[in-house]
Amino acid sequence: MRKLTFMAVAALALIFAVPAMAQEETTAPPEKKEAVKVKEAVEKPALMFEAELCTGIEERMPTGMADTFAPDVENVYLWCKVIGCKDTTVVHHVWYYKGDQMADVELPVRSPAWRTYSSKKILPSWTGDWEVKIVDADGNEMKSIPFKIAAPE
Repeated sequence: MRKLTFMAVAALALIFAVPAMAQEETTAPPEKKEAVKVKEAVEKPALMFEAELCTGIEERMPTGMADTFAPDVENVYLWCKVIGCKDTTVVHHVWYYKGDQMADVELPVRSPAWRTYSSKKILPSWTGDWEVKIVDADGNEMKSIPFKIAAPE
């Protein structure tokens, strides 16, 4: 009888203890949740960018670097090196002509020092002011690079 009573009491204790433990694990005070968010924000590394506008890419490096291009250039490239990434992420090269968005190119970033590039086909009639914005995965503008397509002579 004693053995049966002990087992019944032990079983009841386990039944009521498990939900209580589960509740403790999933419910954290709000100030602790905020502290975790702050810690994540502090630990998230700031990405840095090197960027060059150019007319070509050779061996993963820019060639024909300039900030003004002839109207017959055909393609302009934005080469960039993303520095400081701890995890795989993406960046966007967003191309603008006279303030209008012409392209948004999503590019993967897979190491702490990652080189990548995008290009934009340029029609000879698209002369004037251009800009490429480098945007991080959260939509934050990280860098803006203006350039011109010169008018034909």
